[in-house]
Amino acid sequence: MATTLVFGQDPVQRAPSCWNARTPMAPAHGHERPSAVSGERSAAAVLWSEDFESGLGGWTVNTQTGAVSWQLTSTGNTGGYTPGPLQSTTGYPGGSWIVADSDEQGTAGVAENTTITSPPITGLDTVPFMLLRFEQSFRQLNNDITQVEVSSDGGTSWTVFPVNGDVPGNQSTPGAPVSQTVVMNISAALNGGSGDIRLRFHWLSFEGYTYSWQVDDIALLTVEANDLRLISATYADWSPDEPDFDGLPYTIYPIDELRELKFKAVAINNGSQPQTNVRLKADIDGPGTNDVVLYSAPITLSPGAVDSLYITGYTPVAALGAYLLQLSVVQDEPEALPDDNGKVMRFEVQVDRFARDEDAMQGDRNNGIDAYELGNWYHIRSSDRTLYAIEVALSARTDPGTLITASLYDEELELLMGTEEHEVLAGELNLQGQHEFITLPLIAPMPLEEDKDYLVAVSHFGGSEEVWTATSGISAPQSSLIFDGGSGQWYYVTVTPMVRMNFDPAASVIEGPAGPLGLRAMPSLFDDRTTIRFDLPAATRVRWELRDAVGRIVRSGEEGLRPAGTHGIDLNGAGLAPGVHAFTVIDGERRSTIRIVRNGAR
Repeated sequence: MATTLVFGQDPVQRAPSCWNARTPMAPAHGHERPSAVSGERSAAAVLWSEDFESGLGGWTVNTQTGAVSWQLTSTGNTGGYTPGPLQSTTGYPGGSWIVADSDEQGTAGVAENTTITSPPITGLDTVPFMLLRFEQSFRQLNNDITQVEVSSDGGTSWTVFPVNGDVPGNQSTPGAPVSQTVVMNISAALNGGSGDIRLRFHWLSFEGYTYSWQVDDIALLTVEANDLRLISATYADWSPDEPDFDGLPYTIYPIDELRELKFKAVAINNGSQPQTNVRLKADIDGPGTNDVVLYSAPITLSPGAVDSLYITGYTPVAALGAYLLQLSVVQDEPEALPDDNGKVMRFEVQVDRFARDEDAMQGDRNNGIDAYELGNWYHIRSSDRTLYAIEVALSARTDPGTLITASLYDEELELLMGTEEHEVLAGELNLQGQHEFITLPLIAPMPLEEDKDYLVAVSHFGGSEEVWTATSGISAPQSSLIFDGGSGQWYYVTVTPMVRMNFDPAASVIEGPAGPLGLRAMPSLFDDRTTIRFDLPAATRVRWELRDAVGRIVRSGEEGLRPAGTHGIDLNGAGLAPGVHAFTVIDGERRSTIRIVRNGAR
């Protein structure tokens, strides 16, 4: 797919930009959804190849800005921030490959722009259709750009082919440092055939000091006569241009929150002949007898052409259970390579859960020592819906004993309701592929309004004790957010936090004691003010203290004699330093302490 080069991503809707912090690689990372153009194919004739085992062999490097330059390597970057040396067919161990290594050479805040260009590839002027194949390992930070550029006129003009656009922030290509094979159709750049082809690999990072792109075993291949390829597919086509989050691809729908699905597939004709009656086929295996096969309107795809196919008008039957989806592209001609024509997906219908994650931890996110909130947008359709709890999954990099809370926000990111603090237990944490959730009951059940968006997020107070939220799947821009306690800003992220809605009334039962006075803060992460509520079993005198992160008393007060029952103390955040504080209520000889965080203006 050729496209126009895009140098940035404009803010859309509520959150200003994508944001990710550099974090070391760890065993919990590494298995994200494959790229749309990645995958193995059956053998095709090789027209030209380069494995760098004899050095650069005429490849030339041009670095326009920054200290990062493409280089030949046999070791790669073995530091803690990149996946490690590229395990390609002829790469590590024992071989050589090329790398643009921002982790090793880059400087934060200094833009990087470096290319490596092949020598002239000649003798292929009678070949009008061609595939490019290479093996790679790439790790994304924030909107780093990796692309292949092809020239058919000796380097005068170039056609751009983006790569790795589906790799989320702070994640790597699947299985890295094991190589991912990328295959792309470059016929559009050849103008019917060329006697002087140049290939150029282009690395751009505008913030600098990001990660790396490693490439090896590059080849030009012949094409089959009839070869469709499914580039991407979804059962819920959504974009940030839409007015709400109704059309997101939810993975669990409550039974009365079902809605019309909008199937979309992007297909390319990788063959040398036109493909006729090309359609998207959706084979839906629903619970019981709720099975159906749907087709999109037919189109014709010329060689090298890319187009989208749509199926609308289908709403799942309100039946509990799993829906298995086989989405594939079909045509009249006999398909030469059917293995890359389809994709299998699923979603579930349950009574009381609403989810967007894929139910198995694939990665994790934290925010260093700064406080953060991380969660997902949901759209509520029904008119009689009450939220009782928020479910959260954490990775095994979380420190047991750390305190977390969760929060519910409205469309304007105004806090509606929070949960009490929860002390994380070792048995509640997840390794790769696991799906243990912590249920955090809301302080009070919260009725939700019909046709409204809501954000649910897990909250960490920051500090040396770490909380890593599990992630699973990819989120469209603007649909999953992180609040950075250090900057006081919301940003969007492109991985899906494992944070869910729970509508089960039984989830509102809080297990275990909430401290001697049942202390809770509304909200626990606040800007202008918060209210600390507590319960007294009998009339007594009450006083309170507020201490900063190093234990100094910064405020205190006397509440006097209070009767038995529930009481509240309003705390004004004006003049209070940002960061973690301890609020202690003293009832005679009993003391109860809760941690709160002053964020500053959002």
